[in-house]
Amino acid sequence: MKACDALRSPHFVDRESFLEGRRTGLAIGALAASAVAFISLLGIEKAILALVLAALAMRGAAPSTPARRLAWVSLSVALLYVLTFVVVMALFHERLAELIRLLQQVA
Repeated sequence: MKACDALRSPHFVDRESFLEGRRTGLAIGALAASAVAFISLLGIEKAILALVLAALAMRGAAPSTPARRLAWVSLSVALLYVLTFVVVMALFHERLAELIRLLQQVA
């Protein structure tokens, strides 16, 4: 079978549809994880998960697909949260250390 015949094969279309659906699902998962991380403000691990899912969704996606757009949105939200987290931790690290000491005394 020639390469051009393989492109016309229904199995090729099914595989591409499957992969595009998978990418879209990963992008939606990344968007949900980044939104939850940003809303709770205590979920750096959720933001990291969103970054990983967005990267997986973007891998192999065509530029104009919904998966690519959703992945960029979730990547942006997750990066915004990570930057916010780093700035807050840098500004309030002394108070955080005091809070941890107080919580250890209570426990």
